Amino acid sequence: MRGVCLFGGHHAGYPRSAVILNGLARLGVPVASCVASPRAKVLRRYTTLLRRWRRLDVRSFEAIYVPEFRHKDMLLAHLLARRAGIPCIFDPLVSRFDTRVHDRGDVDARGLQAAHNKNLDRMSLALADVVLADTRAHADLYMTELAPPDTRVRVLEVGYDDAVFQPAPPPRNQGAATILFYGSFLPLHGVEVVVQAAARLRDDARIRFELVGGGQTRAEVERFVRDHRLANVSMTARIPLAELPARIASATVCLGIFGTTPKAMRVIPNKVYQCMGMERAVISMDSPALRDTFRVDEEIVAVPSGDAESLARAVQDLVANSERRESLARAGAVRVARDFTPLPLARRFLSYCEEARSA
Repeated sequence: MRGVCLFGGHHAGYPRSAVILNGLARLGVPVASCVASPRAKVLRRYTTLLRRWRRLDVRSFEAIYVPEFRHKDMLLAHLLARRAGIPCIFDPLVSRFDTRVHDRGDVDARGLQAAHNKNLDRMSLALADVVLADTRAHADLYMTELAPPDTRVRVLEVGYDDAVFQPAPPPRNQGAATILFYGSFLPLHGVEVVVQAAARLRDDARIRFELVGGGQTRAEVERFVRDHRLANVSMTARIPLAELPARIASATVCLGIFGTTPKAMRVIPNKVYQCMGMERAVISMDSPALRDTFRVDEEIVAVPSGDAESLARAVQDLVANSERRESLARAGAVRVARDFTPLPLARRFLSYCEEARSA
C-alpha cells in the first residue's frame, strides 16, 4: 500500500492509534497527517482539516484512517474519501451511547443527549467502509444495535507497544508482594472491587496493593480506603508513560478490570496487554471478550465481575504459588508478543484496508 492518511481530531499518543501507527512505520508504510485539535469545536475542526487536506498529495495514500472517538469527523472523512476514490476506515473504539448511558451513567437513556449520541454512533458507522472493533463483543454490539446490516466490521485488538513494554525479570520482593492496578478509574474498571478485595486481605502481611491513576471513581475509592483504614493500599496519582514500565516491573501481579457495566463485558484495556507483555501474571474479570481473546487459566486468570471475594482468593493463590504465577506470565507474554504487538496488528489493519479497496 502506498500510504494511509490519518484524519480527524487526533489525540496524539493515545495507545490505540499509537500502536497501529507504530506498526505502519515499522512496515515502511507512509502515513500522511491531516489532523486537528480534538478539543476544537466541529466547525473550526472541519475548517482546519479541509485546509490541511488541500495541502496533501491525495495520490500518496490509498485509505483514510479515522482514529478513536472521532465520530463527529466521519462525515467529512467520508465525503473526502468518496471524492478521492479511496476507502474510509473508522476505529471508534467505543460507542458514545454505550459509554455515556451504560458506563459513565451521566446521560439519561430516554433523554435527548442519549438519542443524540446514538445517532452519532449510527451515522459514523454507516459512513465507514470498514469499522474496526477492539473485541468481537464490541463488534457484535455494533452490528446488532448500531450499524446497518451490510457494514463491514472487523476485529483489531488494542494491543501494546513491545518497544516500551518488554519482558522484565520477576521482582525480588524483600517484603510484601505488590498487586498493581493502574488506569483512569472509569466505572468499567471496577476499582471499588479492588479495594474491597484489599479489605479482605488486610491481615495478610504478604500482600500490598498499589493503585495508580485517577478519574471518575477515584474519590469514592479513596473514601473507602480511608474509612476502612486500609494500610495495605497505597494510591498514587497519574504517572507519565515513561515511568509505567518500571512500575509494572516492580509488581508481582497486575490487575485488569472488574466492573459490572455492560461495557466492561466488551472490552480488554491496553493495560492487560501491556502487563502481559512485561511477563506479569494478570487477573481480570471473566467476560466474553476475555475468553474470545485469551486462554483463561493458561494465559490469564479470570474472576467474576464485581466479585471482591473471588479476586482476593485469586490474588492470594498467585502470591503463594510462584510456579503457577510464572507459568501464566510466560504463556501470556508469548501470546501477546505473537499476536498483539504493532507489526501483526498493522498487517491486519492493512489487510482490512485492502479488503475495502477491492470491495
